Amino acid sequence: MFYKTIAAAAVGAVLLSASPALADDAGLYGADDPTYDGVYRQSLAILSLEAADRKVPKSSITWLKQQQCSNGGFMAYRSDVDAACQAPDAVNFSGQDSNSTALAAAALYAHGDRPAAKKAVKWLLKRVNPDGGWAYYPAEGSISDANSTALAVGAVELVRGDANAKYLRKVQLRCSAEKSLRGALAYDTSSPEANDNATSQAAWTLTGGLGVPAPRKISTKVPNSSCSASGPKNTAKRALNYLNARLLTTGGELPYGGGFTGTDYAGSAMAAIALAQSGAGKKAVKKTSRFLQKSAETWVTANGNDSPAALAMLSLVATASGENPKDFGGINLPSRLAKTRQ
Repeated sequence: MFYKTIAAAAVGAVLLSASPALADDAGLYGADDPTYDGVYRQSLAILSLEAADRKVPKSSITWLKQQQCSNGGFMAYRSDVDAACQAPDAVNFSGQDSNSTALAAAALYAHGDRPAAKKAVKWLLKRVNPDGGWAYYPAEGSISDANSTALAVGAVELVRGDANAKYLRKVQLRCSAEKSLRGALAYDTSSPEANDNATSQAAWTLTGGLGVPAPRKISTKVPNSSCSASGPKNTAKRALNYLNARLLTTGGELPYGGGFTGTDYAGSAMAAIALAQSGAGKKAVKKTSRFLQKSAETWVTANGNDSPAALAMLSLVATASGENPKDFGGINLPSRLAKTRQ
């Protein structure tokens, strides 16, 4: 699960942040240990810089490209890029994973390295489950989840333009659900419960294919679709409609689900980006942007050192919503992000 993975990464970072950086980590964003999220945070940082029209340092691209495995996939982090990559291992939560691969594909594509991006997407397409979804560690017999599928679908759509989002429609709450929950996505098929984080991530990728967001006119209206309509556009419309209402109700602050407590800043940010880049939900976008601006420092410094992933997500929110990334909640996001680079 996306937010469980981020939580695990945060714990690992707190425990291991004192570890010295390896010499070949020059160009990596973030001072915390990259074992759990190196490729993920690096890819978000590159995407945010491309969106803000800032130059991406050559060393940062070099670092990401060196992390790519010979078969196109990515692990969360390879401490020795000369060693063979580990295959996905869903039992031990190790090896190449779909989330790192999808984000890396998007970052490389945005930077103009299409061959590397296509190679990563090819890896993803070879590991889709029979139900049309992806698991975090897509090994044989692994179970699909909405978060991993959303990222994979976004990368495939961005690079190839032919993504199949049938699994996301399968886990979306529709006609049999309470009216207020229709449009939300469940984490997987095992329990039909609304999961705000999964819904936000799916809406984010379905409305932009993980492409670099650009400011656009945002309407107060939010298009909806009948609960029975098929196709990715209708899946996205229902998700956006749900998120718009949810953000207005919560003041832009989405809570964690799945037994976690506290604020899901990443989920809130993704929901705002999804609405903004679809040109809908102006009130909800503004409300969420204001909340994130007020909470920016708290999120960025939650684990002590500045989080490049948080800085990057906030920058993407600012860009998509027409705010100034150089002054978002009093933070110059690109500049602060640059200072985390090793």
